[in-house]
Amino acid sequence: MNKKLFVSLLGIVLFIASSSVEAKMTKEAHALYQEACNYEYKGDYATAISVIQKALNISGDDAMLYTKIAGLYADAGNYEEALGAYKKAVKLRPNDAFIYISIGNILQTMGDYENAYNSFMQAQQIYPEYKYNYLNLANIEYFRKNYKNAIEYYTTFLNAYPEHLEASENLANVYYASGQPDKACDIYGALYKKYPSAFKDYTHYGMALFDTKQYKPASEMLTKALEDNKDDELVLAKLALSYQYLGENDKAFELYAKTFALNPELTALRFDYANLLGNMGKNAEAIEQYKTYLKAFPNDANAYKNLGLVYKRQNDIDLALFNIEKAYTLDSSDNDIKKELALCYHQKQDYINAIKFYNMVLVSEPDNYELLANKALTLHAMNNYVAAIELYKQLLDKKPNERLQNNLASATIAYAYDLYDKKDYGQAILYFEDAIELNPKEPSAYFGYAQANDKMGCFEQALENYRKAVSLAPANLEYNTALSMFMDNHKMAQAKAQAENLKVNDIAVINTPDTDASQHTELTSTEKTMTYENLVKNGDDAYKKQRYNEALDSYTKAVIYAPQDKYTLLKIANIYKLTGNNTKALSFYDKLLTIDKDNSDAYFNKGLVYANQKNYDDAIKCFERVIQLTPDYPYAYYSLGMAYEQKGDTSKALEYYYLYTGIEHDEKMINSVQQKIKALEG
Repeated sequence: MNKKLFVSLLGIVLFIASSSVEAKMTKEAHALYQEACNYEYKGDYATAISVIQKALNISGDDAMLYTKIAGLYADAGNYEEALGAYKKAVKLRPNDAFIYISIGNILQTMGDYENAYNSFMQAQQIYPEYKYNYLNLANIEYFRKNYKNAIEYYTTFLNAYPEHLEASENLANVYYASGQPDKACDIYGALYKKYPSAFKDYTHYGMALFDTKQYKPASEMLTKALEDNKDDELVLAKLALSYQYLGENDKAFELYAKTFALNPELTALRFDYANLLGNMGKNAEAIEQYKTYLKAFPNDANAYKNLGLVYKRQNDIDLALFNIEKAYTLDSSDNDIKKELALCYHQKQDYINAIKFYNMVLVSEPDNYELLANKALTLHAMNNYVAAIELYKQLLDKKPNERLQNNLASATIAYAYDLYDKKDYGQAILYFEDAIELNPKEPSAYFGYAQANDKMGCFEQALENYRKAVSLAPANLEYNTALSMFMDNHKMAQAKAQAENLKVNDIAVINTPDTDASQHTELTSTEKTMTYENLVKNGDDAYKKQRYNEALDSYTKAVIYAPQDKYTLLKIANIYKLTGNNTKALSFYDKLLTIDKDNSDAYFNKGLVYANQKNYDDAIKCFERVIQLTPDYPYAYYSLGMAYEQKGDTSKALEYYYLYTGIEHDEKMINSVQQKIKALEG
């Protein structure tokens, strides 16, 4: 590049010099000058130099002779002598820009870039119209790694000489060197398209394509680059990586082998090589490569993580955890590392640590469906059924998933049996009902439902569901035995009742707390009423004392006797709302609304549950329904304002806040909302 430029400029210098100072040279000196040119043409620089020296002895003040001998010294590789001659020439002709350019070229060749740049700048100041000097400035700034200046100079030069191939290639090289491979690709691509036979910079073009993740064309260019130098380690490595990213693992594997054969010390490359081996299922080889790499780079968290993943594929969870934990100590901010730790702990059945890491990741990825599903499975495995059920339902609300649907049914059944074991039969019945709705073909749900109804004295329900369980699992000895015993016990209870001349009430059959589970004493209508009233009273007492579990137990048993009792249903729903079980709360509000479709309190509280779930659209629908039913329900207006405010609809929020202040009588609340209005109005 620079040699050609130097020669072309030298010709210009000689032409200008000969045309401007010909008169000063003596005839004898001019003859010697011509003789020297002939020797120069033959490549005999030594003789040409001696002839010019004779001419200088005759005309020692002629700048043209000094520039000529300087050029000859330069061609002969004697740069110090060339510089000395040019310096004498510039003293004789201080405003000759081309002498400074020639000096700059020699200094550039000698590696003295700073003085070369100063010389080119001197020429620029003398002759700013000479656009070719921008190429000199651009080249020297490229060598000095002053890429911003180099880009500016190359651009200026190419505006004057847009077809200059070398300058275009160098500009592309500068873009690549300065970390702008996309711009480099644009120029390389245009040159390759325009000059396919002249284009030779396949290496840089291929590298730029690789850096912009254009792996297919990168592999094509890098393959062409290897045609000129088949042992270029960098090109081989980048080509191997290109094939690796393209999924052409066999080609990548072959190229890695060639690269390491040329240079086994390329340790940094062994990380990518190990990744390839792992992807190819060569786990043992991958492990060795990771270990070799980590000896040189012991603080690379990704290497420890990937090594752990290879152990995980080999089902060696202990070593997997050891290495991924090491990765976590090196980089605790990497979510992928935390995900892998959660999954490994989950697989190891260390559910506490699994939950810890799932929760860490979910802070930054709260909507990650797969992570939430795995968290739900972990909660399920920990027998934390309530939390697992809630999370399963949230996920299924987002999108259907058969596996999660089955897991939800399983967790619901397990929790129902847990409640049954705690003798909380009323609650158990509710969860068995949910399980049956979720999976109507699961016999264990019907069996548990039958057992709970049996305990509650509900003969018909128990009998029906024992039979259903047996029909779904006819070979199950436990189910068949339980049905047979239930039938025998019921016959005994009937015989005893008939012997005592008691009137049989076929509607409600209940075991009192002191009655043996195998006996089924049936209550009269009066006894039913008294039992119901006592249960409600007990529930109210517990509710007032905020003993919500006791209250739920009593209320749930009470509604078995009075399924249409909308007041008790409302209390049950409200307790679930208070304790944060939104799903159950919504279920009971809906049950109440099937009995009393215009119940304002049910709609209002249902809206509060939706708002708590940040489901503002459904909350708004509920609050609007309250206002339709009860226009003077002040908190419905306030809640609508809050919901619209949360949605970012300031106009609607203000509308309902104003309506609220018009019907509210509590001065403190009015003042509070008026402050909110002022803040929103800004």
